[in-house]
Amino acid sequence: MFAANAQMDMPSSVTNAEQNVQKTAVQTQTTATQTATTTAAKAEAGAKSSVGSLISEYTGQLNTSALTDEFNKGKAAFQGQAKSATDVKSTSGLLQKLEGGLKSTAFTAGWAKIKDKWLAEVKGATKPAQLASALKTLSENVDPKSMSATWEKVKPTFTAALSKL
Repeated sequence: MFAANAQMDMPSSVTNAEQNVQKTAVQTQTTATQTATTTAAKAEAGAKSSVGSLISEYTGQLNTSALTDEFNKGKAAFQGQAKSATDVKSTSGLLQKLEGGLKSTAFTAGWAKIKDKWLAEVKGATKPAQLASALKTLSENVDPKSMSATWEKVKPTFTAALSKL
């Protein structure tokens, strides 16, 4: 009779064990989902911030002669704003401001042909990657003579950072 009771208890203990395994699986899945969501949010925030940081770094590589007098006066403040930009809208505005702060002579001849399309893309950007692409396009259309002497050394790192966003 003791053996019969043991067999009767087994299904309920198996059921409890199965329930515990299922609960653990659900908890693990929930934790994994939360972690992925948090990681994605951090990556998104990091990417936004990185675009602003790269705008700031790029601005620092521009010769003062490539910038308007007004932009030069506020350059340090602009770089601070860019470093702390945390959302696409404000970062987009900063990128537009940078483009507007460059003298027309700072650009290559082809810029005039793509400027309107570029501005539309910057204004319509919804993701940091779009702004990174726009910054890359801008940097490719600024005359190398408008850049600092160290630009050629930092350009590969800058371009690689843009590609990661």
